[in-house]
Amino acid sequence: MEPIADNTLYDTPMDQAGQQLELSNGQGMALFTGRTGLDAFYKRRRALLRFDLSGIPPGAQILCGRLTLHQTKAAPGSPPAVTGLHRVLQAWGEGNSNGIGPEGQGDFAQAGDATWHHRIYATDLWDTAGGHFVESASAETTVGRMLEPFAWSGPGLLTDIEFWLQNPGDNFGWILVGGEAAGLSAHRFASRENPDGGLRPALSLVYRDEHTVFSSGFERLAACEPSD
Repeated sequence: MEPIADNTLYDTPMDQAGQQLELSNGQGMALFTGRTGLDAFYKRRRALLRFDLSGIPPGAQILCGRLTLHQTKAAPGSPPAVTGLHRVLQAWGEGNSNGIGPEGQGDFAQAGDATWHHRIYATDLWDTAGGHFVESASAETTVGRMLEPFAWSGPGLLTDIEFWLQNPGDNFGWILVGGEAAGLSAHRFASRENPDGGLRPALSLVYRDEHTVFSSGFERLAACEPSD
């Protein structure tokens, strides 16, 4: 399944009187993580994604899950970056902002966008600037420079899915945080608005409803088959 919302948080100062400084990229074709280089003042980028899980039947047992993002650009010479997937704790928005060119600098935030300071621009602030999320990562993967898909999976990701199935009102999705310790570590991924459907973010799940195993987004994995 593809996200129902995604966006990038761009590390900027908060708006000042008569001057808009906050950026977003609600309708852009790309998502960003990591830290930029000197040309963009070594600023941080974090990607937000949210999925609709209402199609999974109540009581289903989640057997396997995987989030896949396709990298479309990496900073030249960027080192491999351990990138964590964290459960977000507050609602956030995707407005009409749309970054120009390669989108690394985003666009001025529009009404309803998520920014570094506002979870919903320009009325509701994050409890913590840069996004309010669980400190420990639900899953991690090392993102290199290759323009290829990268995947996040594991028990923490499944725990998040199960939590959201039991508490749908708390499904605020994930935020990707990584590569922020040094500059030139920015990574660009295709967003849900990317015109190439094969590059868009995808959450793949294998789950069991009573005695039947279902899959969404990828073939059943042998390791996910029920043992009884």
